[in-house]
Amino acid sequence: MAEKVNRAVMGGQFESAPKRRPPSNLRRSLPTGKEMLERIQSGQYTPAPTEYLSAVRKRVSENIEELLEMGARIRPLMNGDKQVGWVRGVHPAERKQLKRWIKNPDDFILNMILLGTSFSAEDVEAMSSVEVYELIEIIRKMTDYDMSLSPYISAFSCTQMSETLWFSKGVKLTNYENRTVTMPDGRRIQISNPPDQVRTWASLCTYREQAKKRLDENWNAVLIIRPQVGKGAEPVVADLKRIARSLETDSMDPWARIVKNEDKKADDGWAHGGGSSMEELMREMNAMIKGDKHERVMDAWGLQMEAEEEKRLKKIDEVRKERNTTGRAGVVDERVEYFTEAEMRERQAALKAGKVPPIKERIKERERRETVETNVSKLRRYR
Repeated sequence: MAEKVNRAVMGGQFESAPKRRPPSNLRRSLPTGKEMLERIQSGQYTPAPTEYLSAVRKRVSENIEELLEMGARIRPLMNGDKQVGWVRGVHPAERKQLKRWIKNPDDFILNMILLGTSFSAEDVEAMSSVEVYELIEIIRKMTDYDMSLSPYISAFSCTQMSETLWFSKGVKLTNYENRTVTMPDGRRIQISNPPDQVRTWASLCTYREQAKKRLDENWNAVLIIRPQVGKGAEPVVADLKRIARSLETDSMDPWARIVKNEDKKADDGWAHGGGSSMEELMREMNAMIKGDKHERVMDAWGLQMEAEEEKRLKKIDEVRKERNTTGRAGVVDERVEYFTEAEMRERQAALKAGKVPPIKERIKERERRETVETNVSKLRRYR
């Protein structure tokens, strides 16, 4: 058991409780100016329009439904205007499985092509190295696109399309091996494992179904106790209404939280750096000359920082004057002068005659010098 410490000892310097540093999430609750500018440039403060959200939801929902229901997004493989086969993306689970089984790189590439296309082993062996490379690139790009659909799974689970798929097939989509899909021309595509997104989607649908069930039970309980409690049940009713709105089917709120406003104009008045082309550099240079929104924000920010710096220096000067009334205290820089013998004799004669030599003003550079560079000095240097 820890001993109690008498904080009144040692002159009472331990009498007050130690100050605890606030947690980092409270210290950084408000964004800095740099973070605000970055968010403005990225379009986080500008909500996406409803038309754009609807277009994204339609396009993404169709692709996710195909990925979950079929197990892959299968597309025609074209050579100019002629279709030569079918191709799909290889799931990471399938790639891991191949890595465990196959150690030879050539055999690994062969099995990747056999798994991601409708070609046979004889067709692949007859291809040139350039054709094999281009085919692998197509499979890789389709795999990357399939993985880019993962952030939208949570929003897709709130759609009517997702609920129809869940109540019709459910967990059957998460458990199968070596599924064979026959295409219209008779060729076949093999899918060894379901995609990784299907398990996340099944979990979200399960949680959503359970949440709806709990919501119905809570509504029944509120309707029973509301006549007895009266207005005391209003906060609970408000929470239940908020939960009900979040569980609505085909709601735009989940998509608005995920989809960013990419319909961003380059000449909207804010700096959009990152490009090195002549057009982008000239656009930013003209915006700087004209004084766009970004430049006006930086000017207002600079004036604000200069006012704060002047106020801080004025306060320091007032404290220095209160503590240094004679003006001679403190650390100062002085010039050391060396005299010859003739100059020393003239100085002594002047002193004996009552002529006092002029006192040179002491250089107080050290008193005015700042030991730490402030943000204002940096801003003045780089602007």
